[in-house]
Amino acid sequence: MSTEIPSDLVPFVQRMVSEKRFLNESDVLAEGLRMLQARETLRAEVKKGFDQLDAGQGIPAEDVYRRAEERIREIENGNV
Repeated sequence: MSTEIPSDLVPFVQRMVSEKRFLNESDVLAEGLRMLQARETLRAEVKKGFDQLDAGQGIPAEDVYRRAEERIREIENGNV
């Protein structure tokens, strides 16, 4: 598969390579695709959460805060 980088993005891609942030243009594009994939996964997870809330499957805020505080104490005590 080959693709063409839009002309307005070429300077950015070249800068990423010249600053040694990436080895080559292909690596820059691959990272962009990984970020897009992560965003789409997050979008699906958020939708799933809202769907659960709409279906009455939410967790009371008090429970969430209590669990978070318990986890913080565990981490502070070295129980990671």
